Amino acid sequence: MARKKDRTTIIFVNNNQNSNKPIQVPSSYILHWKKYVFGLLGTFVFLLGMIIYLSYNMTLVESSKELLSKQLRENKKEATVLDTSALKKHYESIDKKLLTINKFLKARGIKTIVKNEGGEGNSDILSVEEIGEFYEGYLNKMIDYVAFTPMGYPHFGAITSGYGHRENPFIGENVETHKGLDFGGKRGEIVKSTASGRVTYAGRRGGYGNCIVINHGNGFETYYGHLSRILITEGTQVKAGDNIGKIGSTGRSTGPHLHYEIHKNGKIINPRSFLTIE
Repeated sequence: MARKKDRTTIIFVNNNQNSNKPIQVPSSYILHWKKYVFGLLGTFVFLLGMIIYLSYNMTLVESSKELLSKQLRENKKEATVLDTSALKKHYESIDKKLLTINKFLKARGIKTIVKNEGGEGNSDILSVEEIGEFYEGYLNKMIDYVAFTPMGYPHFGAITSGYGHRENPFIGENVETHKGLDFGGKRGEIVKSTASGRVTYAGRRGGYGNCIVINHGNGFETYYGHLSRILITEGTQVKAGDNIGKIGSTGRSTGPHLHYEIHKNGKIINPRSFLTIE
């Protein structure tokens, strides 16, 4: 090995004494080789330590995530149990109110809503979401029943003639059957629909005079007679409370009033029990 100034020439010789092309390196590499070797070794050890440290931290993070997920699942399960238990009494209270509403519907000859799932009997085995979905569907049905069942007053006037037998108002003698209720009022006062439905008749109809018939799609029809003016046409879809006509004295009438009838499955029934929910 021959030294030349600040560079050193290194010659590699094989077993056959054949030499390869010489390599020149800075002499400091040869003189201070230990420093470089230890430096490289230190760098390797540092990088290895960092890899081990980062791997360890990743393991801790994964363990923490798994533990947190487990705790969240357990907390959610406990919360569901608590919520279901707390909601059970609340839903039982709702059940009682719904039974009361069904009682009013049944008293009016309306098909009641049968609760055949959820509620008190099965609330322990249903999730909070399932119980909520059941009652939402149940109440939506109730809304439809109320919307399409004639209820309330078509006109807020005094009842001047009731349903059933009465003295003939034209001749003052003999008895006739009055098929609805008469509400007193002034000519031109508003008449409202008592339920949602489709107008199946709007025009002149014998003794009814100007008359409106609304089919409510659940076996119910309502008749509004003696009108001075009709505000809707046949085929129109109306909602409960819509203005449909004005009080008059057309047809077989002795003065301005509204004649109101309710038909259930083709039979005339007494509208009085549908005026309130009491």
